[in-house]
Amino acid sequence: MFRSIDVISRCFLSLLAGLLVLVVSVEAYAQDAAVNQGVLRTEDGQISGQDLSAREKQDFAQQAVQDLESTTNRILRLIEDAQRKKDVVLLNCLNDKLGALRGLLKVAGDSRLNLAEAAARENLDLQEHNFRKLYIARQQALTVTSEADACVGQVGIVTAGQTRVVVSVDGGEQSGDSGYGAASGGSSRPPDASPFL
Repeated sequence: MFRSIDVISRCFLSLLAGLLVLVVSVEAYAQDAAVNQGVLRTEDGQISGQDLSAREKQDFAQQAVQDLESTTNRILRLIEDAQRKKDVVLLNCLNDKLGALRGLLKVAGDSRLNLAEAAARENLDLQEHNFRKLYIARQQALTVTSEADACVGQVGIVTAGQTRVVVSVDGGEQSGDSGYGAASGGSSRPPDASPFL
């Protein structure tokens, strides 16, 4: 009985993690929609923020770095929780995602500073270059964040050693189920391969 409650609670946690990924994705899409009004894609698929002012690009940069920092802090809290629970699989998955987020945070932070410098110098090409780097880093961070949320969702996956199956048969019938290979005495053990064993 307690095993089934544990399995149900794990499935519920997995479903909850899936919903969280969906909510985060919808929220990120809504935020991107506001910025994407000024972001264009050229014929060759390149990102272009030429319709955004230097101030809008810097505001986007600030928000992107803040989002990355808050996501990194959230993953760190999840790692601490996994360490307390001694969940090695979850810990390895989250550490992998944390490394990717830290790299993206470094790129975004450097690009934000370079964008501010390019805006001060009124260098449009350098502004555009750093804006693209920030935009791509933010998009990749959204992907890594959803992968980290999927790591947490793995808690609901049952692996070997966690489940014990107990079979009880109502009634006193000893005929067995011939459709599933059980012997007439109820045993499903195959005959010995050699008479000498």
